[in-house]
Amino acid sequence: MPKGVSVDEEAVSAGYQDVRDDESETKFLMLTYQEDNTKISVHKSGSDYSEVLTELGGEAGESLRAYIYLRVVTGDEMSKRHKFVLLTWCGPSVPPLRKAKMSLEKSQVKALMKNYAVEIQTSELEDMELDNIIERVRKSGGANYGPGK
Repeated sequence: MPKGVSVDEEAVSAGYQDVRDDESETKFLMLTYQEDNTKISVHKSGSDYSEVLTELGGEAGESLRAYIYLRVVTGDEMSKRHKFVLLTWCGPSVPPLRKAKMSLEKSQVKALMKNYAVEIQTSELEDMELDNIIERVRKSGGANYGPGK
């Protein structure tokens, strides 16, 4: 672990399992750095991903560093299935040194969130929009069978 940065493993693991649980309404888990930048912890979780977009698109999102674990439904008319995405948000106003440190610190997050179909790292809000994420997951899945048109 990078010096001075830790992850709240218990809370993050519990949130991760909640997102993965088919019986749960929780569709996302958002982790952020605490104000002193020494700990990555659960910021919020919920069923409405638009809450994440609202926060990232606001003034605070400009300087925010966050990891989001997201459950989406993909497939075609013949087969629907849950897929998971690991999103890394680094706001456009984050200082360069903190941006660089994220690559080291992300390894600790990934150690707790091991299962995902697609990983996206961005500072562009458009990349975080649900339709764009689902399209990337769909493309990563290979063949897309359906009844045809």
